[in-house]
Amino acid sequence: MKLCDFYGKRILSTAGNEGYVLGVLAEGDCLFLVCADGDEREFVVDMQCVLSVKECIIFNGFTARPKNAVPVRLGRPCFDINGIYLGNLTDYTLAGGKLKTAKIGKKNYPAGALVSGDVIIVNGPRLNANVTKNGKTLFKKGEFISQDTFERAAAAGEYVQTKLKSI
Repeated sequence: MKLCDFYGKRILSTAGNEGYVLGVLAEGDCLFLVCADGDEREFVVDMQCVLSVKECIIFNGFTARPKNAVPVRLGRPCFDINGIYLGNLTDYTLAGGKLKTAKIGKKNYPAGALVSGDVIIVNGPRLNANVTKNGKTLFKKGEFISQDTFERAAAAGEYVQTKLKSI
C-alpha cells in the first residue's frame, strides 16, 4: 500500500467515531495517522490499530500523540551522501504498518536508508560491483541494498554473490 493513499481518506472506528486523515507521523519505525473528526478535533491512530483499508480506514482504538514523532512529508528534495540530487520524495510503500520503500524520482530506495530533515539524505549500503548470472546483470553497481534485494537475489540463486558484493 502507498502512503499517499491515506491522505484525506475517511476513517471510521469500530466504536462508531469517524473523521478523515490529515497527515502521517513517524516515530522510529512506527507510524501514526493524524485525523480530525467532523468538528475538526484532532485524534491520533496507531497504524498497528488499523484493521482494514478500503473505501475507508477501519481502526480499533485511539492513541496519545507520540512525543518524538515527526511529520512524514512528501515532496522534499533528496540527495545521496555525496550531494548528488536524486529527485523528490514522491511516496512511501507500507508493509505491516511500517515504511518499506521510498519512491524518489523514478527509483525505489529502502526506507531505512533515509535521513530526514529539511532535505532527505539517502544513506545506506550499496553494491560495490555488478551482480551477474549467465552474462546477465541482475543488480548494478551502486544500487542500494534492501531486504527485498537479498530476497530477489536468493530467488535467482545469487544470494552469496550479492552479499559478498555488498560488503
